[in-house]
Amino acid sequence: MKKAIEKLAVSEVFYSIQGEGQTMGIPAVFLRLGGCNLLCESKTWRCDTIEVWRKSKATLFQDVLSDEYVEILRSRNAHLVITGGEPMLHKDAICEYLQWFAYKYGFRPIVEIETNGTIQPNFYLQVNVDYWNVSPKLKSAGEQNPFEKRYNDDALSWFKNRGSRAIFKFVVAGEDDILEIFQDFAPSITHNQVVLMPAGSSREELEKTRSFVVEKCKQLKLRYSDRLHVVIWNLKTGV
Repeated sequence: MKKAIEKLAVSEVFYSIQGEGQTMGIPAVFLRLGGCNLLCESKTWRCDTIEVWRKSKATLFQDVLSDEYVEILRSRNAHLVITGGEPMLHKDAICEYLQWFAYKYGFRPIVEIETNGTIQPNFYLQVNVDYWNVSPKLKSAGEQNPFEKRYNDDALSWFKNRGSRAIFKFVVAGEDDILEIFQDFAPSITHNQVVLMPAGSSREELEKTRSFVVEKCKQLKLRYSDRLHVVIWNLKTGV
């Protein structure tokens, strides 16, 4: 008999606004889980939450969100954003948690999951997650992430079939990134799901790439996403 999952590997929980992607600007309770199957660290850009998702604590479901955060979500004007690291490493625990949450509190929050697109979700998440913010990693994320490790055609095709509920958000620093997106990832994505976001984990770094990315979005008729949390709070996390 399979033992029930009762804990999540929680790195941090905080209330803020969504800083990226198709719901940028929406109030959100962020639930960051520990661990990742990729390490994004290169001369071009670096994951801005490495130090946070490397540390996590096995937390009982009842202790994951405070009553204050639950009430914020109850209004349904705020989203629950499950992020990482790579939260799909914990997909079974997430399923159990969302079921527990609905039973405990009598409602289902609007749920977003941020993922690198290398792990295919299960059916329960397909039905109960409202938005998928998929951020496939390019060569510029670092040589420690070979193509076969950061590209999973089955998983990406699964997200592609979610239609408007999923976006493919690529971090872009230069022309090589644009070429890679449409050469290597084209079979698994659709044009209208692609979002380009400038590389940079600080305001100074964003200033160097933003104009280039905006012009590429205009040229290719693609959606642009900034990084509002970096623009507002710079290098600070958990805000």
